[in-house]
Amino acid sequence: MTGRVAVNTDLNFVQGLMLHGAADLKKCYQCSTCTVACPLTPNDEPFPRKEMLWAQWGMKDKLFRDMDLWLCHNCNDCTDQCPRGAKPGEVMSALRNQTIEHYS
Repeated sequence: MTGRVAVNTDLNFVQGLMLHGAADLKKCYQCSTCTVACPLTPNDEPFPRKEMLWAQWGMKDKLFRDMDLWLCHNCNDCTDQCPRGAKPGEVMSALRNQTIEHYS
């Protein structure tokens, strides 16, 4: 028997992200190139891949509590290497801005 996992999503959050700097978010297909390209990726976390996934799914509660958002220093290595043009660096900036707005 398998357990169920509830995923709280907010599609308005996704639309807001896309309007405020993450327009190419939906181009991401989770190849992990951004994680490999990022010089700051923690060894045990798929950063920024997990943030891209959570953003696509509208998991704002997880993102607002995610300390890894603040690791990114906008070098844009992830964006330069992304084969789909999803611009993870811009998504990370939009996520940080949304988080600041949420808590202010």
